[in-house]
Amino acid sequence: MPETPRSADNPETVASSGRGPLTWVVAGLAVAVILVVGGVALLGGDDAEVPLADDTTTGSDTPGEDVEPTVTRLDLGQEGGRCMQPTPEALAEQPLALEATVVGVDDGLAVLEPVEFFAGRATDRVEVVAPNESQQALVGGVALEEGSRYLLAAVEGRVLGCGLSGPAEPELAEMYAEAFNR
Repeated sequence: MPETPRSADNPETVASSGRGPLTWVVAGLAVAVILVVGGVALLGGDDAEVPLADDTTTGSDTPGEDVEPTVTRLDLGQEGGRCMQPTPEALAEQPLALEATVVGVDDGLAVLEPVEFFAGRATDRVEVVAPNESQQALVGGVALEEGSRYLLAAVEGRVLGCGLSGPAEPELAEMYAEAFNR
């Protein structure tokens, strides 16, 4: 059958694409949704979970105001039962690990100035609360002494003993270096 030219005078020969105005509206909405979702994906923040130290408080970042230092507050863990041999692998699994110097001890509270955070969110200051009313905070049987440097590992806001925390002596420092690839 030969094709007849299309003309407005001959409606029988006008071909229809089957796309009415509603089809174009739906297509436009689909494009708009794709653009919005793509924009949110590209401009949205990083939702990755960041490990935090327990009981961490932060100060105000408003310009012109005195900014309070950020603080990580820890309690000394009460060792229950027997300790396992401390290893770099066990240390590397801890959510908070740091090196810090004691800048003051008063009324069962040791205030430490961090030197380096190996794991967890860095803060300006670390406070360690003794488990009893004594005047000195103890870590693994060693008093936290003003001016001394310590390596501390903590979980759920409690400093771990059993050889994972203590004075920053070469053997413990070597274990921290191995655990955190330093």
